[in-house]
Amino acid sequence: MMKNEFDVVVIGGGTTGTGVIRDLVLRGFTNSLLLEREDLAAGTSGGCHSALHAGSRYVISDTQTARECVQENKIYREIVPQVIDPTDSLWVCRTDEQVAFAKEWMKVADEIGLHYEEVPVEKVLEEEPLFVKDLKLALKADDVGFDPFRLCIAQAYDAKIKGAEIRTHHEVLGLLMDGKKVVGLKVLDREENRIYEIKTKLVINAAGPWSSQITEMAGFSIPMKPNRGSTAIYSMRPTKHMFCILRYPSDGDGLVSQGFQNTALLGTSSVDVEDPDDNEPGMDEIKLMEDSLSEVVPGILDARAIRMCAGVRPLYSEGKETGRAVSRGITLLDHEEMEGVKGLITITGGKYATARLMAEYAVDVACEKLVGKVIPCTSDKQMIYGASTREEAEKDAAEIHEKYHISLYAAHKFTARYGKRAKEILEDYPEHAVIIDDTVQTIGSEIPDCFEKEDVKDLCDARRRTRLGMGQDQGVFSIYKAGGIMQEHGKTVEEVEGYMMDYLTERWKGVYFSNQYGDQLPLTQLMQDMYVGLGSFDVLSVD
Repeated sequence: MMKNEFDVVVIGGGTTGTGVIRDLVLRGFTNSLLLEREDLAAGTSGGCHSALHAGSRYVISDTQTARECVQENKIYREIVPQVIDPTDSLWVCRTDEQVAFAKEWMKVADEIGLHYEEVPVEKVLEEEPLFVKDLKLALKADDVGFDPFRLCIAQAYDAKIKGAEIRTHHEVLGLLMDGKKVVGLKVLDREENRIYEIKTKLVINAAGPWSSQITEMAGFSIPMKPNRGSTAIYSMRPTKHMFCILRYPSDGDGLVSQGFQNTALLGTSSVDVEDPDDNEPGMDEIKLMEDSLSEVVPGILDARAIRMCAGVRPLYSEGKETGRAVSRGITLLDHEEMEGVKGLITITGGKYATARLMAEYAVDVACEKLVGKVIPCTSDKQMIYGASTREEAEKDAAEIHEKYHISLYAAHKFTARYGKRAKEILEDYPEHAVIIDDTVQTIGSEIPDCFEKEDVKDLCDARRRTRLGMGQDQGVFSIYKAGGIMQEHGKTVEEVEGYMMDYLTERWKGVYFSNQYGDQLPLTQLMQDMYVGLGSFDVLSVD
């Protein structure tokens, strides 16, 4: 029978919510529940630029956020090192105006303790042959690429193995009120199509851009300003490093070149939206970003854009600011103090890089409300679920390569996803220890593992765990192999066909003919022929 009474319920399965549930458990609040209406990292967290900021971007525009990113980037490197893509970042200048900005940037960076070093332009051009030759200045900083899906999921399951409950595909329909006190929630189990109630002492609202929708259930709204950021994903790495144009933050001034994935992500834009579910990428935004970044890397226009995506930022402001003028700072709202509503707090704003700190702030308040004192936080010291050091991951990859005859390259990518769990997954499902997606090096053993141990409901959820179909073929070939494995593990033909249809439809939504040209078009046409012809899936009419 499903449990329906908890000390704390966290709403939101993004990086903030999963950070909160982890922190709660580490401080002893094991009778806690996380609710997510879709899947972990399915919203803002999964639509991010995959850059783990170390403060560089916000040195001038938002110094406090920069300070927080400096601190938290270092912490994540320690507590979950395997998901970090150690490519370093280059910040480059082409114009006198950008050089002047850089001088002011370096002055403030020194004041806040942000580590950087100036790199001779000649050396940069040796390492990055596709850069234009007229660079005037280059700095190297600690910003890195990372896997946002696995970091978010790892936080959730760190909490789960320590006693918390994680319920994905459970939508909050309303808050149960006793006068001006929140005492529970009305919840829809979307898989079972069942509505039920949960009793709780405290609700922590970590719903990101949807946070105001939650507070409205208690009778008031908060000034959220949802802001969409579009990203283009390319089939190649035109640069060795993650790099950004050193200027005041603007559209299309950064490229995350992912060593672990052999892809590159261009981003991001900034567009205010009314509806936080308005996450369709703007093609005009993508074009503007390509034009901007091609001033430094003209070769980006030769890369095939395999997918577009977008995430909606949870910006909070009581003023008239919009877009990039709104601070990326952390906002903690105690609704008992502000609106007289007990049993509800909201944590919002911030960056992916500061999610752990956001959780710490929220749980500090939760401690005071639940036990009358702040229990010391240890989330900055304890390693996250499955975490392994770089050296340990490399050693495990070598052993996997030797034992299972999986390429060393694939084994490295595998241990980057799972850390210490990688070998356990292969030991549990050795019969599927083969590559089923050559473009991202997904291993077949990952499929039954994520369905049986990571609460996956369908192949869309599995993609976030395994990166299945996130490479150049977008699942055209690999999805059939995954479906076959699912049938071997008890799924019916009808169930698998439904999963595949949902998966391919979702993948196709990120492929846009309007953003492709030249040789890209016949390749995409081949993809569509594979969907329709081989799979007998009607994707031509997908909105």
